[in-house]
Amino acid sequence: MKYTLILLAAGKGTRMGTDKNKIFIKFRGVPIIKSVVKIFLKDPDCKRILVVIKKNEQKRIQLLLNDLKNYKIDFVIGGKERQDSVYNATKMLEEEKFVMIHDTARAFVTQEEIKKLKLALENSKVAFLGVPVKDTIKQIDTSENVVTTIPRKNLYQAQTPQMFHADVLKEVQNKAHQEGFVGTDDVSLVEKFLPNESIKMVMGSYENIKITTPFDLEIGKEILRRRFRSDV
Repeated sequence: MKYTLILLAAGKGTRMGTDKNKIFIKFRGVPIIKSVVKIFLKDPDCKRILVVIKKNEQKRIQLLLNDLKNYKIDFVIGGKERQDSVYNATKMLEEEKFVMIHDTARAFVTQEEIKKLKLALENSKVAFLGVPVKDTIKQIDTSENVVTTIPRKNLYQAQTPQMFHADVLKEVQNKAHQEGFVGTDDVSLVEKFLPNESIKMVMGSYENIKITTPFDLEIGKEILRRRFRSDV
């Protein structure tokens, strides 16, 4: 199943306590942006990567990926919000039938998880990685008083990658852009504008963390230590 990857790399480092983009943080001497690109390039079905970036970082990212220039890697300037960035990338799609969207900050996605997403799209037009919610979830009001406890049996945390039939993604992105609707992720746009479309949840991993805070960096280092130990 050949697909194009939209790789979102235009974020900020606000919660990291820095004004620098976290995609330049290094694990084992390799910047996150490069390690994630290489993960997907190992998948022979990934035929093109659209890297969504900030304009003032384009030269730096191109230099980091220079040794991968034999692959089909194009750059897209991101928008104000994450959803705007995806919308800009969808306008660069050509004849692709399938599209995968991934946050660069999720640096530990595996080939097995990518494979499971592709298999899910054989019977659905939308699929995403998710993991069960582990904590008790409380709904509170504006005064921080508890309203109710939400049963967590069927609650899942959505992760990326998320995968779509290209025509579905373009349709919901266009509708959201026209109506000014902002979803919490790309799958939520399908829920909003194509409510009868089936969406498949694919079991992900708790190791597929999003590097957001300094604490996440420490968790990431431990994940790598475990993985490299298992390769010995």
